Amino acid sequence: MRYEEKRSKRIYNLSMNIITWVFAVCGMALVAVGIMEYKNIATTNVETYKLRTSLSYVATKVRQNDTTDGVELKNVNGIETLLLYEKTEGKDYETAIYCYDGVLREYYHEKGSEFEPRNGFEVVAVQAFDFEQQTAGMLRITATEVDGRKESMYISLDSTKR
Repeated sequence: MRYEEKRSKRIYNLSMNIITWVFAVCGMALVAVGIMEYKNIATTNVETYKLRTSLSYVATKVRQNDTTDGVELKNVNGIETLLLYEKTEGKDYETAIYCYDGVLREYYHEKGSEFEPRNGFEVVAVQAFDFEQQTAGMLRITATEVDGRKESMYISLDSTKR
């Protein structure tokens, strides 16, 4: 009987080792899949953050300058530009918001001074940023990421309703 007991113990130990190893391998595979999914989600969140941040930034700027003749779309030096006008201490200033070299930029300067696109403050990196006047009082802004994903936002200009 001792021989059969030793044999059954060996089979029992072998089967327990196999079950333990299968469990360990499955656990490691599950962790690896989880890590890959987490990286994908984190990457997507960062990219979406850039798009949404750029849209929110521009929307806030437009709302701050939403006065009669305070917002204009214009092609400046071949660059599609959103111009925001304001008067401070008797002088006229404009804020130009545009996309140049894959970066959304803002350039605040006295109205009529020379516009140099590379001198603008870098806001956020995006592939493209488009402005479109939908109707009188409705502005559509679209940000495009390097991978081609786009996010759009519509802004109603209250100054056109006055």
